[in-house]
Amino acid sequence: MEAPLLLPISTGACSSSSSIAVFDDDDNIITTTSSSSSSPSAGSIAARYLAVLAIAAVSLFAQHEASKGFRIDVLSAGAGAAGRRFDLLFVSNGRAERLLLRASRAVEQQLFPDASFPRRRLARVTVRLMAAAVGDHNLSAADATVDAIAAARGGGDQFDYVISLNPGLFSGYGAGEEDVRAAVARALRRAVARMWLWDGRGAAPAHVTESMVEYLAAMADGAAIEVPCLPSSSSSPSPAEEEHVAATRRTHCVFSARLVKHLEEQRRGGGFVARLNRAMRDRWSDAAVDAALGAPARPICEAFLAAAGQRRPSVDSTVAAAA
Repeated sequence: MEAPLLLPISTGACSSSSSIAVFDDDDNIITTTSSSSSSPSAGSIAARYLAVLAIAAVSLFAQHEASKGFRIDVLSAGAGAAGRRFDLLFVSNGRAERLLLRASRAVEQQLFPDASFPRRRLARVTVRLMAAAVGDHNLSAADATVDAIAAARGGGDQFDYVISLNPGLFSGYGAGEEDVRAAVARALRRAVARMWLWDGRGAAPAHVTESMVEYLAAMADGAAIEVPCLPSSSSSPSPAEEEHVAATRRTHCVFSARLVKHLEEQRRGGGFVARLNRAMRDRWSDAAVDAALGAPARPICEAFLAAAGQRRPSVDSTVAAAA
């Protein structure tokens, strides 16, 4: 017995049915018709669109997290007038996270222009309100502190950083919300600069790192023309500190945020700040400033001060660095 011969009769391009002719052993034609839907239902189309949107949303979220490079936690403060204001102006609307990310990108562009400039491995950054006694809003203290905590993950070479904001930022500027926003933004920019700067494993002079912090914070704010000088110290130095600073001033150039900006501009192609930061990764050397500049820094410093018509300021309003 021979197998039946199957021949297609017709197939409509837009039809939802098709016919097939089947020949039996007596050459009689047996026609069968099958129906199928060629267009999906509205529900099926909607489901596909939702799936595509969900995938896109997950992808965008992953890209956003990857672009940050580290996790950001902003802790709610809750109790107290300063805490409630912090929650309202910076936590609930995500403003603190946005400010931190914006400052971090600006500082990273200055310090790490390419892969040859090693950076810290940050795992997480936490922003919180500094614990303080009721009514203790001392604005002479630091606006923000930065503490590094070694993270257990990443082989021990990753760090969690905690940025603690002074409650005085929220009560000492009574003009209004804009003043508070501006004050907190400045504090966060300085904190982020400290977070990314190397310090020669603690051996780099604080005067140098603080000048770089002020410069980076100003640049992150877009203050490319005028960089403020460091504020004078709120506490009197000890006799030993006075003697050390006086001895340094006799043989070294005055180092300030203004001078950092000038040296950055003096180096052809820029990169002075990035190179000085790289030199401070593992140790500090008195020749680090000259090496980062590619030339002796002292003559440039003296010429800068002479052109600005400045005299060497008093001890409590200057910072000195080996140059």
